[in-house]
Amino acid sequence: MRYKFFGFTVYLFLLTNCGFSVVNNNINYNIAEINTIGDKKINFILKNKLFLNSNKEKEKIINLNLNTSKTKTIKEKNISNQITKYQISINTDIEFLVLNSSNSNKFNVTKNGSYEVATRHSETLNNEKKLIKLLINDLSEEILEKLSAKIDEL
Repeated sequence: MRYKFFGFTVYLFLLTNCGFSVVNNNINYNIAEINTIGDKKINFILKNKLFLNSNKEKEKIINLNLNTSKTKTIKEKNISNQITKYQISINTDIEFLVLNSSNSNKFNVTKNGSYEVATRHSETLNNEKKLIKLLINDLSEEILEKLSAKIDEL
């Protein structure tokens, strides 16, 4: 009985004092307009994700300018000189302007990933689409985090 009580106490102590805390990621701005240059498909998805996470009730109104580029390079080849892996890099330059205070700032976000070439061309295209979708999700999350941090600095 003592061992169970002692084990339960140690277990409870370890779980309650692990130091875990939730990151406060409040969105404290309202996006009024997003201007895009570059890859239209990526910009369309990014634009929708950014507008979705905009807080319409906040007083800080910002305009965003996104310049997005996607590069696809060969990552690996096999012995017979056939391509086995591609690497995709999505680079986005973000410039924002806070309309209430006329403050502006710029930053850059880059995401990289690779995918394998399948035996069928349609499978290869699906691998590429899945990777691009994952990179865009990561890109949008990082843009939102950096945007919140930069606006808090101003």
